[in-house]
Amino acid sequence: MTLSKKKQFLCLLFVLMALHICTIPVVKAKTYQDPIVQMSQAAKNGQITAQVELATAYEHGEGITKDTSKAIFWYCKAALKGSTDAQRNLAWMFLNARGVEQDEALAVRWFNRAAKSGDAYAKKILAQLDQSLQTNKTICIKLPTAYWETKKCTRHCQKTVQLVKEIAPAYNIDTRLVLALIQQESNFKSTALSHKGAMGLMQLMPQTAKRFHVKKVWDPKQNIQGGIRYLSWLLKQYKGDVRLSLAAYNAGEKAVERYKGVPPYKETQNYVRRIIKIYGQNYHPFEKNISMLK
Repeated sequence: MTLSKKKQFLCLLFVLMALHICTIPVVKAKTYQDPIVQMSQAAKNGQITAQVELATAYEHGEGITKDTSKAIFWYCKAALKGSTDAQRNLAWMFLNARGVEQDEALAVRWFNRAAKSGDAYAKKILAQLDQSLQTNKTICIKLPTAYWETKKCTRHCQKTVQLVKEIAPAYNIDTRLVLALIQQESNFKSTALSHKGAMGLMQLMPQTAKRFHVKKVWDPKQNIQGGIRYLSWLLKQYKGDVRLSLAAYNAGEKAVERYKGVPPYKETQNYVRRIIKIYGQNYHPFEKNISMLK
């Protein structure tokens, strides 16, 4: 083959290759939806397996912010439909105080359900418990839709929710409790200022901000950190009693001590009632060695 013919051949080959490349269809990369979002949607649609998986994710903080209230909520949904996994997990949480106040009577109740469904492990544990225990407590928690879970939550509100989800786990505080408190305190307004001088999202008084080492009280992140530190400290003081901790947050520790319980102030009583309604529990695990400097 002469040089000129070789050049012609190479040019023709190049053209053919270019045409071939141009005709190859462009394959778009598949976009996969967040598995937690998929799981949540399936759970809402009533799929029992998804409800159990979502509850487990909330219980242990796997791929999602840990939220004991939501874990119990979704376990209950599945448990009432006959899921032995959900029934056993609920019983285990109440028996071992995993994110909830220990309640052997409720544990027995759920282990009984699982055992009747044929769960061998539930039968084994049940044999070691006092099966005569009775309780009048509601078997499941029904959480109302919170403000921050609706479309009413503005972009600023969403940023606050994200901050809480980033900060609260470091202090082992349930995000739902913190968000319920913020909703009641400031309705997610970082510039909120009360007539008594309480400031920001978690309405910190100047002395409280100083006590918990908040240097920039109007900074949303520092304000949340200070409020969470204070809440953690209160939960330790009142051994996980959410009602007393909230009452002290609102009316002061001295008022709780004076009345040996939630003070008879209408404002404080309504404050505690509204937050508990959204949070769904009267008990929260507490850090025994919590430090104000943490």
